[in-house]
Amino acid sequence: MPAFLQPFIEAEQERSRRIEQLRKEIREFAKEEAGSSITEQILLFLADEMVEHLSEIDYELRMKFELYITPLIKRNYIYRYTGTFDRIRQAYIRERMKTPAGQRECEWKYKNEILFVPYHSDPVIVKSVETVRCRSNMVWNFKAAASEKLKRQIFTVLEYILENYEISRLREYKLTGLQLFYEFCIREQITDIQLLELEQETAFQDYLKQKVEKEQRRKRLKSIVETARKVIFIETDETRWDATIWYLERFRIAKERINQSDSIEKISFQEVLQPKNRLLLQEYMKYEIGIGELALSTVYERFRTIRNFLQEISELEVTKCDASLIDVYLKNLQNGAMGAKTFNTNVSGIQFFMKFLEVKGYIKKVPFYASYYLEKQIPVHHNRSVEEDVYMEIIQNLSQFPEHLRMMFLHLWCVGLRISEVCTLKGDAYYIQNGDCWMKVYQVKMKNYKRVPIPVTLYCLMQVYLKKHPTEKEAYIFRNRKGGAFSKSTFMGQMKKYCSQIGIQNGEYIFKSHDYRHTVATNFYEHGVSIQSIRDYLGHTFEEMTMQYIDYMPRKIAKENDAYFEEEENSLLACMQKGEKHG
Repeated sequence: MPAFLQPFIEAEQERSRRIEQLRKEIREFAKEEAGSSITEQILLFLADEMVEHLSEIDYELRMKFELYITPLIKRNYIYRYTGTFDRIRQAYIRERMKTPAGQRECEWKYKNEILFVPYHSDPVIVKSVETVRCRSNMVWNFKAAASEKLKRQIFTVLEYILENYEISRLREYKLTGLQLFYEFCIREQITDIQLLELEQETAFQDYLKQKVEKEQRRKRLKSIVETARKVIFIETDETRWDATIWYLERFRIAKERINQSDSIEKISFQEVLQPKNRLLLQEYMKYEIGIGELALSTVYERFRTIRNFLQEISELEVTKCDASLIDVYLKNLQNGAMGAKTFNTNVSGIQFFMKFLEVKGYIKKVPFYASYYLEKQIPVHHNRSVEEDVYMEIIQNLSQFPEHLRMMFLHLWCVGLRISEVCTLKGDAYYIQNGDCWMKVYQVKMKNYKRVPIPVTLYCLMQVYLKKHPTEKEAYIFRNRKGGAFSKSTFMGQMKKYCSQIGIQNGEYIFKSHDYRHTVATNFYEHGVSIQSIRDYLGHTFEEMTMQYIDYMPRKIAKENDAYFEEEENSLLACMQKGEKHG
């Protein structure tokens, strides 16, 4: 044999050895694909690429194979070849995942390389993308020139979407949106999604306009920013206190502090542009959420008060803020249309924040006296009771409302509950005691339970409803899609929608849930129930508050006047005669 042929012969022998080795692994790991002509073509390609084992197959090798096979076959058959290539790799991963060593090798995790979703280690996810594996949103380039933190954050969100969204258009929107957002972040050199600013979000919307023609599709895709930020904030090991938006789901806030029917999901610091002021506000909110015991709604109201103030002073550091500047700010608020109660809340909120800065040593002392600005709060009574013809029209048309709205409305009309209380009723709310029907209600606002008698008809209707919709004792009766408490804003929106569709008061009636609380209180009072009893029934602490719920006082006075003068000794004629007798 000529010496110059020796290298070619050895190379061919090595190629044959690789082919046999790969063929053996295919028989071991992917029996279904062994022996086919397409598989043999794949073997030849892999051998020519110096591949020794199936473990070396990745997305980049898949792309090379597609380029290699395209000139050799009809275009309609390319999918068959790449599909076989994918099934070989998937079968290998599936078999290897059965052993600890294989799990370490094939586990789907972040790598500084191109990841292909159909090569995921979870067979459920692989099955779910079987029909869409040729889409661009299946390919994720983590070799791109971007910050390592950004790439890991994008991978975290990618994994969340794959695990939490079923096969649907929604998943496609999320994946495509995430890919476009990833491209945008690379282009804009964004290194940390947690620190995303408002102007960058606006720039991303402009980027979507360039990439996506249909406005409806753009609206769905842009929601990925919110999804990404929330997932990253909640999923990371350590709380990112410097994040521009906090998602409260991460914090273990006591249930008593949260209104489950109107929960606050996030707190945004993006609007505070001065870096030092934002940092100080974040420190203060860390205290309010972590150490304080106020209801979350109160905390959020105070946060907005402080945030508005910091926005107003713009670039000035709050630690350098003096009494004259605060005076101008508060007097501007006074000159607006703000009521005394709201104004006092603003004053108190700024005072609390300043006191925090003083205690923490950022300022020497609070630069203003809050008591100087506090306004006298004069209760203003508003007649809010619903007229009888209005609620009777609703009751007569109640069958046209969805079942859950019917039951929720009856709790407002019969018992005068707050809508937050109706939304958070639980399976053990109703019971009979000494022959009377009762209800146990958790008062979100008061942070305690109250027990009130209810009509027998309402009790019976709810027993039928609970039988039709079985509910555990501690589960919510009226639930959202995730099993949580029904949202009061959703209830209000649905009631307004159906009142309009049905034509209550010729379609002009605007439903307000709290008006029915006034209606119940007023009806009780007009029928001789004492203020103290109404107070206890409504769950108020003070009678002054109960008085605010009793409407049509002139009508009550007129009724009492009529009753007084109907008595013979109190008649107008008798009074005149008494006057004549006594001069």
